Amino acid sequence: MSKTCPNCGVNSPDNAKHCIECGENIEDVPINKQEKPKAEKPSDNTVSNLGCIIMIAAVVILIVAAGFFIFNSGDNEVTEKNITITFDEVYVHDYTSSGKLYYSYYVSGFINNFPDDMNGYMIKTIYYDANDNEVTSTTNKLSYYDYYKDSDYPATISSYVTQNYVDVDHVTVQIIKDGDVLDEFTSAMNTNKLTSVHSASYNLTNNT
Repeated sequence: MSKTCPNCGVNSPDNAKHCIECGENIEDVPINKQEKPKAEKPSDNTVSNLGCIIMIAAVVILIVAAGFFIFNSGDNEVTEKNITITFDEVYVHDYTSSGKLYYSYYVSGFINNFPDDMNGYMIKTIYYDANDNEVTSTTNKLSYYDYYKDSDYPATISSYVTQNYVDVDHVTVQIIKDGDVLDEFTSAMNTNKLTSVHSASYNLTNNT
């Protein structure tokens, strides 16, 4: 703080009795009060830029949220379109060829919802006896059935021909992706087309 000399206008210390410049008596001169610097108000440009930044951030958040929603919706759509099997015929019948008796095990059905990319997909058909013991199985790539993708005719999912009759009770068809079983479908084996049972041997031959 200081005193301003009324004679020459020079500032002297607040405890001075005489002006340091002209010697004028300034004992009764009031002490100058030092004003605090006023805070600068933000310019219109600063306010405008801040508003733009906030608006851009809000738009980015909305875009990310929308993308997340669409991505999850896509996953749900894939889940709703899992591959399914609708059985058409599952039976065993016998026939004679060149004087020999054969037994043919046959599984057909409709494969629904083929994926666009069939890499890694397999279809495995497992034959079980009445005690739920696996007798034998076949495995094919899903691409093997590509011919039936848009067909109105059932696909031959699996078939066996053997001279040794096996009492197959039911079959299970598994949908496999990269070694993991995604789903499975089971059907009983129809034996009404059998005319005779030549052998009770359980040595069904795997023809794949």
